[in-house]
Amino acid sequence: MAVGISDEHFETLLEQVRDLHRLADEVTRERARIDANVRARLSWGRDVPPLPPEQRKVADEAVEALSKSRLSSSQSRQLHRAFFGR
Repeated sequence: MAVGISDEHFETLLEQVRDLHRLADEVTRERARIDANVRARLSWGRDVPPLPPEQRKVADEAVEALSKSRLSSSQSRQLHRAFFGR
């Protein structure tokens, strides 16, 4: 099992992802568009739905946070749940 990042660093990253979740809710009523964009960018080779600039900025930050390579699988799952709400 991968060790992942330190608990302190992970908690900071988790709070960042939660903030991005809240921000995504603030910038659009169609939250599914941002989610679809982020999921497509995290899954290589898929078509990426376009977004307006403000929503794209949130999506960019979410992709960066969710794609950290040093996360353990458990940490990665927690971050995905925090952003996507599942």
